[in-house]
Amino acid sequence: MEMEEPSPLLRLTPLIRRRIYSFVGLVSWDPLQPHKFDLHGRDTLVREQPKASAFHGLLLSCRAIYSEAAPLLYSASRFVLHYTHDDDPDPLRPLRALTLTSLASLTALTIVLNQASCHHDFDHRGYHSWCCLDRDQIGLGPADHCKRNHTNAHSLPLLAPSPAYPKPSDKRNDNDNDNANDAPFAAAQQLLANWHSAAARLSHITSGQLDLGLVCDIDPHHERALELATSAIAPLRWMPKLRACHIRLSKTPDPHLQRVAQDAVLQALRIPTPPYSKPSTKTTFITLPAELRLQILEYTDLIIPSREVTWSRQDQGYLVFARESNQSPDRKYRVQFSPCTHYEGDHTLIGCFCRRRHTAFSLTCKCWAPPGPALFLVCRTLCRDAQVTFFSGNHFIVHDYWADPAWTIPFVDMYDQETRPERRYEYPYERLGASQFLRHVVPPHCLAYLRFLELVFPQYLPESWPQAEQPAMKDWQETIEWAKDKIQAPSLTIRLVGAEHGDWGVRIFTDTMTTSEGDAIMRSFQGLLKSLKPLADNGLARFYAHIPYPWRFVGEPQPYMARWDWVSAQERALKERAERFIMGDRYEEQYANGSEEPRLSFWTWTRWAQD
Repeated sequence: MEMEEPSPLLRLTPLIRRRIYSFVGLVSWDPLQPHKFDLHGRDTLVREQPKASAFHGLLLSCRAIYSEAAPLLYSASRFVLHYTHDDDPDPLRPLRALTLTSLASLTALTIVLNQASCHHDFDHRGYHSWCCLDRDQIGLGPADHCKRNHTNAHSLPLLAPSPAYPKPSDKRNDNDNDNANDAPFAAAQQLLANWHSAAARLSHITSGQLDLGLVCDIDPHHERALELATSAIAPLRWMPKLRACHIRLSKTPDPHLQRVAQDAVLQALRIPTPPYSKPSTKTTFITLPAELRLQILEYTDLIIPSREVTWSRQDQGYLVFARESNQSPDRKYRVQFSPCTHYEGDHTLIGCFCRRRHTAFSLTCKCWAPPGPALFLVCRTLCRDAQVTFFSGNHFIVHDYWADPAWTIPFVDMYDQETRPERRYEYPYERLGASQFLRHVVPPHCLAYLRFLELVFPQYLPESWPQAEQPAMKDWQETIEWAKDKIQAPSLTIRLVGAEHGDWGVRIFTDTMTTSEGDAIMRSFQGLLKSLKPLADNGLARFYAHIPYPWRFVGEPQPYMARWDWVSAQERALKERAERFIMGDRYEEQYANGSEEPRLSFWTWTRWAQD
């Protein structure tokens, strides 16, 4: 009996076979941009990526080709498995179906047991790290963006009341309340039982090779949330050591579940946790002198290397400015705090495991976030010391709209940049972002600790700038009157900035502006300057202004660079007039003896904002 001849494909050299595998879509041409496949076989709709059906026949052609092609496929691609919330008796069947060869070759897998938001399927923007909690490019809020782009992609958090089992009320009888309480927990237990059973297959992975992501969004307010979270991460203890691990247990941050996620990741990576040692009872942190305590706290996350903390109306939270620039000062120190959604490289494909946005832990997320409430709840003394350190040791940059990019114009469609909107918009808010920051973000007793405050306004449409007769400007004047006795003006520096549009921004300002439109913008800046005058009268330490020349587009449209020197001279004149108006006779002292303005804030060094 003659032996069967090997496939002609196997007679080719390994290099040529690898190119053939790339041509049919088995592996990506670019190792840094691997293919992404859904284990349920759903189309990914990722651009420039072939469907799995294009090479499925190749895997079935013969045993020899499969033994070579399958390890290549599973080692060079990323895979995702979504738990199917329908009547499927085995929602994680694709995981059970993986052969031992495939499991041993697997290098990247994300398992989504339940996603409440921000971790959408492949067919939503190619399954990258875009998060619903990030800004929407055309000005819609997170909820509107999620509803428009991620319909049916999200589920309720586990244990959350659902229409089928609404939250119990006092008017219902005890039996009804018991059913409402037990039903969500029973459903969650069934999901986790399926997960535990299927996860046993992952015991066959190669140690130190798999990059595993796990998403299981739980309602953190439920009394049994901690119990469910512990059960969700239990299978990781049975697996061999992972190369990387990312866990998310809730859509919103929760300190208790966060600890569960962090411990699970460290254990899966076999990273030992430092042993606990009982502190000495003779000397404690609180018994140290106040000066020494404050110096120690400066080495915590209360002070970031750049000493710049951003707050914006749309972010509604503190953050370190997002983008990186090779020309920015202190770049090597800032990069460690860059938001994880802006990283470049392979780990942008894992989805959103950002600890600032969710209850999640991943070593790829290096986002800065203010220390949790535990630091402020130890005692009143430590709380006060932490507040003094945080508010006095950092510069605070308050953006009236988006911080990144700072020139974003509210309610202007970035995809229709060539024509000016016909509708005229008034200033869209009843109060300025700066007013919201001073009244509701900074505790009133902490206003005295502020040392540097930068107020940034985007390039609103001329008719959208806040005017003196509008509620927002009146509210801002009232806020200054309210805060002037609480702020230590002689210790405070204020900088007023108008953000100009960047090279990649909205181009409606390259159209011809009228003189009256430029006058409207200037009146708004004058109103902002007048409102700050009471702080100057109280001895404001320093004041700086960067105001774009509003009439530079009046007349025939011209390239900005063609009039660079002229525009720069006009803006220098505006800057001096504004600073003299606020500082008065003390203006000369501000620049005396070689004194210079503090360097530009980090957001102005990015390629999306220009100085």
